[in-house]
Amino acid sequence: MKKLSTLLLSIVLSTGVLAGCSNSDNNKSAKEQPKPETKTVAIASPDGLPTMSIAKLIKEKPEIKENYKVDYSIKATPDELSTTVMKGEADIAIVPSNMAAIAYNKTKDYSIAGTTGFGSLYLVSTEDINGYDDLKGMTILNIGKGMTPDITTQTILKDRNLDVKSDVTLDYVNAVSELVPMVISGKANIAVVPEPALSALMTKKEDVKIFKNLNDEYKELNDSKYGFPQATVIVKTSFLKDNKEFVESFLTQVNDSVEWANSNKSELASYCAEIGVSTEKPMIEKSIERANLKYVPISDTKKEYTTYYNYLFESNPKSLGGSVPDEGIFMEK
Repeated sequence: MKKLSTLLLSIVLSTGVLAGCSNSDNNKSAKEQPKPETKTVAIASPDGLPTMSIAKLIKEKPEIKENYKVDYSIKATPDELSTTVMKGEADIAIVPSNMAAIAYNKTKDYSIAGTTGFGSLYLVSTEDINGYDDLKGMTILNIGKGMTPDITTQTILKDRNLDVKSDVTLDYVNAVSELVPMVISGKANIAVVPEPALSALMTKKEDVKIFKNLNDEYKELNDSKYGFPQATVIVKTSFLKDNKEFVESFLTQVNDSVEWANSNKSELASYCAEIGVSTEKPMIEKSIERANLKYVPISDTKKEYTTYYNYLFESNPKSLGGSVPDEGIFMEK
């Protein structure tokens, strides 16, 4: 009996020791498991309306997804933005719609995920213009000869039965910063001006009147729901492959940020000042009503892009990188 008790005690003690070793091993194993690597996501946007659309994200830096760190950068010039994209340095970027086409045609490594803003170009005048016929014999000042503001304007004028070679004279400057002073000084009486520069112009020159919202004109002429896409969200295809959940979460946050921007003008202006948007705070508040910030996923805007890209191609194939992009440019979930 004594031997049996001794044997049972030995078994109990052995089991306890083994269990203790097992628990110790499990705890040691859990402690030794490496933490998931944090991925850094590079997101680029140009100074102006596109950055205003995601100002809330840039300022507040919410967690998009666990184990991801987002690095936002605001590009001061189109050339700087283009270089960043063409070198593949941005995982996600907001770019002009034609730059999205160029990036796809040249690299095949970026696809369109959605739009954060549609047309914000306005045909304005210091004179009384009541109809397109009143523009005959006039000079219209615009920015970027052969670029998208020019192509869009020319196409709309043609569709409104104006001969852009004989009925009107088209004149150009390189940037909005050159255009606005010319209208203020009276050197130009009719011009195509984008927001937020338009709000600044109308504040400094009270006799400036909006003749046409070119996005509304485009919608009417093309049976378009949203108008022409102006600011496009592109995602690097190679990044999307392994980070689909992050991309989907980010796009949801972009939509929320755009809605917030439209509803919180004063706070948006403060955020933009803090993150480095060059537009003056009062002008940001004034411009939102005409800025046409709106997030729409690519699944709802393929027609808009196809129509617009055909417009651009007919006028200047180089504006798209030589050809209308195929269906591969549209991001698929």
